[in-house]
Amino acid sequence: MPVIGIDDTDSSREMCTTYLTVEILRRTSLDLIGFPSLVRLNPNIPLKTRGNAAISLTLGRGEGERRIVGTIDGEAVYSFPRYREEKMDIDILSIIERFSPKDERTNPALIISHERGNPEFYWEAVREFIDFRNVLGKVKGDVRTINGDVGIVGANAAISWPGERVTYELISYLDQSRWGGEHSVDDESAKYLEMNFQDTFDNYDFQNGYNAIRPTTKTPVLFGIRGIDPVLLAKHRSVVRSEPYSSYLIYVTNQGTDDHLVERTIDETKLYNSSILTGFLKDNPSWLRGGVLQFTLEDGHGEIKAVAMEPTKQFRLILSKLRKGDRVRVYGGVTKPGFINLEKINVLSLSTVKHIIPPVCRKCGTRMESYGRNSGFRCRKCGARTMKGEEFTERRDIQPGFYEVPVIARRHLSRPLKLGAVK
Repeated sequence: MPVIGIDDTDSSREMCTTYLTVEILRRTSLDLIGFPSLVRLNPNIPLKTRGNAAISLTLGRGEGERRIVGTIDGEAVYSFPRYREEKMDIDILSIIERFSPKDERTNPALIISHERGNPEFYWEAVREFIDFRNVLGKVKGDVRTINGDVGIVGANAAISWPGERVTYELISYLDQSRWGGEHSVDDESAKYLEMNFQDTFDNYDFQNGYNAIRPTTKTPVLFGIRGIDPVLLAKHRSVVRSEPYSSYLIYVTNQGTDDHLVERTIDETKLYNSSILTGFLKDNPSWLRGGVLQFTLEDGHGEIKAVAMEPTKQFRLILSKLRKGDRVRVYGGVTKPGFINLEKINVLSLSTVKHIIPPVCRKCGTRMESYGRNSGFRCRKCGARTMKGEEFTERRDIQPGFYEVPVIARRHLSRPLKLGAVK
């Protein structure tokens, strides 16, 4: 039973690692066992490729009741629940060499094994920084690389993923002759998916007019529909109005699972971690250059700057309504020491915010003005003075509960609130 792991075969400009599944299945006489896997890795790592995804698939001689998981060039692709051992019958490395971009930052890796990897390696790869130079000794199987060994981390993580929490994605692929350029995927189709099928997620961003099922770079992918039920995804495919495509496959994925997040105290965070932190605002949120919103979070063990970058759009406006003393649980990644980039937030409780303003003059009925720090107030009209101001409680324009970034800014691993069960 060849278990195949592949990573780092795309670049920031072109290709998609998942497309290699199409070419492998097109050439092999072996059967697909289970779904092919699309595994996202730690989103904070600077060495990541565009989508930061690796793939895994298992091949063998299928047994048991088959199910359709896609089509390639009009022919059905079947998956089987059981298998008999068979030897690999194609040269996968040559396929990778043919379709990978010739880019100095693309470092393809291939692992072929007869068993799954250690799940602990997956959890480390999705949550921590792994030095690729220390991975070879942990790999079970034959390893091949092109242009360096960086991709070994993702390839081994893909065959090590235990699949404890899963979603699915149906990905359609263009014929190779039509890669590149602009392609047609109807916005109204993406809107219809988002509004009518609760089993799907991240189809369309209504706030920002963004069609999220359509890639924005040169890639073999025409569109991808994410959801929680593979049977329903296959039915939803008919909803999408687009130009023709030659193939589609349904993948089991770790997208939308929050697998990257770990609950920690602030002093336990470190560079490239993704964390869930609970604490109090030490100060009011403030706006920085570039449209960045920032506040300081403290939890009794330390403090950290929580930031929402410009791409998070309306999410920043929600955070701007927080105040010093509010208790919150934040979710995000540390890409710079001392800072956590927010993906979502749970406002647990609101502080009572009181303000002191100049009082109304008792003699002439006009609003007094401040006479200086610690010097009380003075009426400009009659000269009357007092040390006592007028106190009022600020009406809070935010309620306890969960808030998240819009679809346009969502990380692949981040679990949308519409799916429930957020950590």
